[in-house]
Amino acid sequence: MAENSENQPQDIEEKPQPAEKIPLSFSIRWPIIQLGRAVADLVDGYKNMVKMAPTDLKSMYLKRFEAADARGETWKCIRWMEKVTSLDPEDPDAFYRLGIAYEKNKDFEAAIQAYKRVIKIKSDHAKAHYRTGVLYLARQDYKAAIEVLKKALKIKPDSGEINFRLGVAHDRLQEHEKAISFFSRAVEINPNFLKVYKNMALTYEMIGRHKEALGCLKRALELEEMSS
Repeated sequence: MAENSENQPQDIEEKPQPAEKIPLSFSIRWPIIQLGRAVADLVDGYKNMVKMAPTDLKSMYLKRFEAADARGETWKCIRWMEKVTSLDPEDPDAFYRLGIAYEKNKDFEAAIQAYKRVIKIKSDHAKAHYRTGVLYLARQDYKAAIEVLKKALKIKPDSGEINFRLGVAHDRLQEHEKAISFFSRAVEINPNFLKVYKNMALTYEMIGRHKEALGCLKRALELEEMSS
């Protein structure tokens, strides 16, 4: 007698599960999700994916720098310009902009090094010489400031600002006559240079030339009234 089929163990046939489908919306949103990552990582990813040329990458980094600069995000400015200079280590303007970014971030030593790199690449870059001189003045290294500002002046002899800064440096070293000569040249170039008249008045007063000091003060007052 055949055994009751109900008592026989039956194999349970597992139905194959349908393959999990990735929603189309997720595929569409995936690039947007990626944008949530750090921008630097994203750019590096694009570089590997599409094999961007160095010139294209440089252009992209510069745009990122400009956007960060407009927002006042100095640390991002530094990051993007460091990437630019690593791509093109012979671009003096890139190093100059990096120096400015370091200055805005109060990293003055790094700024000086960036400007020195500019000068190494392009020895007649007057702005780099000038900014280096200003930073030396701020750290009260007046002799170093004079040395580099004179190089800037040799490149741009008609700069009232460079003449003014040289006057300040000589004044701090108690070299008053030299200071006056540079101040005088600065106002000769720019007769409305208010800061120069104020500084020159103090220098004249220091050496007892009260009449000239009074004349500078009168001119300073005139300029202040004109600007008010």
